[in-house]
This record gives sequence, C-alpha cells and structure tokens, in this order.
Amino acid sequence: MDDGVFQFNKFLIDTVYDVICLIYNKNDLSKHSIEQCASRFYVLETVARVPYFGYLSVMHLKETFGNRAVGDKDRMRTHYAEADNELHHLLIMESLGGNSSLFDRTLAQSMAFGYYWYVVGVYSFSEQAAYHLSELIEDHAYNTYDKFLSTNEDTLRKMPVPAIARKYYEEENPFMFDLFCTVKEAKGEPSSLASRPKLESLYDVFVNVRNDEREHWKTLCNLVQYEDMRGVGQVVSSTRSTPKELVAVGAADNSA
Repeated sequence: MDDGVFQFNKFLIDTVYDVICLIYNKNDLSKHSIEQCASRFYVLETVARVPYFGYLSVMHLKETFGNRAVGDKDRMRTHYAEADNELHHLLIMESLGGNSSLFDRTLAQSMAFGYYWYVVGVYSFSEQAAYHLSELIEDHAYNTYDKFLSTNEDTLRKMPVPAIARKYYEEENPFMFDLFCTVKEAKGEPSSLASRPKLESLYDVFVNVRNDEREHWKTLCNLVQYEDMRGVGQVVSSTRSTPKELVAVGAADNSA
C-alpha cells in the first residue's frame, strides 16, 4: 500500500497503543490483581470493536443509495460476526473487573467515540487504509495477549473460567463464531474452531481470545492486500508499504 498512508497509520496506532501501555503497565499477576490487569484489556477491547461498527455504517449507507458491490453481503456478515466476537471479549474483561474504575470507563468510551468517527471518515474514502488501521490494532492485541499468557501461565491455570466465556465458546451456536474465521487452515490441519482448547481455566480463555485476534488479523491482511477476505489462496503476512519510486513506476506503466 502507499508508503505515506502506511507510515501515518503505523505512527497513529503505535502512538495510541504506547499511551495505553504507559497508563496500564500492570501485566504481572504475581504483583497485581486480575482486575488491574484486565483494565488494559477492557480499554483495548472497547476500542478494537469500534472499526467494525464503522465499516458496517458506511456499507449500509452506500447500500441505501444503491451502491451494492459484489461480495458486500458476505463482508457485512463477517464484520458483524467480528463485532460480536469483540463484544464477547469485552464482556469477559468486564466479568474480570476490568471496567470497575470510572477513569477506565471514561477513557475507553471517549477513545471509542472519537475513533468511530475517524474510521467512518477514512473508510468512506479508502477501505484499504481503514482496514490497515485495524490490521495494526489486531496485531498489537495478539502480541499483548500472548505476552500476558507467557508471563502469567501458572497463575492463570489456577483461576476459574468466567461464565460468559464458557457460554460463548462452548454453549452458544457456533454459526456466528464460524463467520469471522474466513481464512482456512492449511490442508490437513484442523479448523480454527476444532483446534481450540477446552476451557479448563482462565488460561484457556485468554488463549481463545488471543487466537480470535489472530483470525481478525488474517482477514484484515487479506482485505488490505487482495480486497478478498479469504486471500485467494495466498499466505497471510503483514501488509508492507510500497516505496514511492515503485508507485511512480507503476503509474507510468499504466499510462503507457
């Protein structure tokens, strides 16, 4: 993608993420309570689900005016399922006490409100740029959960599964869950749903949440790079910027 857009998106998301990590630097359950650690995830999940609302808002508006592109129906269903998945992540963090502080709620909701309108504006003019923003967020989310799991595995394995997590991952109809797992696994490997661990402790819950973020990331990478959720058989990798000189060469070739 365009280098200027790429660098701006990366600067924006990295800055917001660094500020959140600076405010919420409690990541060790041997030193802090689960409520203190969950507050950061509460803020992240509140913000992370907003883009999917933004995409749907713009797509519905375009549909209203008769602009219906091929594949929009499937894409809208997937974005709704992604928003539903992020909602359940948020409910899990709330069940752990992540939203117990007025400061945390105010910060998260204020960031979400501003970010919603920003995403709507960006998506209206460039779907690729808007999807890239979320790709960066989901990559940060995956790495944050992965680090939390590595740091606190022993403690998390001794903690119970929240009721909302068991309901979502084990008891509810998996139809909505399957909708956002758009990138199929390699031949011979189990599906994302089949490969998920049974919920025996809070550790397993966080593993599932982390893996959900990876599913979102894969879908977004494909949308940015191929405008196709399934990636048309391509290996999923992070989006890279296109140097200006290559953009100029491509433009010259097209005009020739």
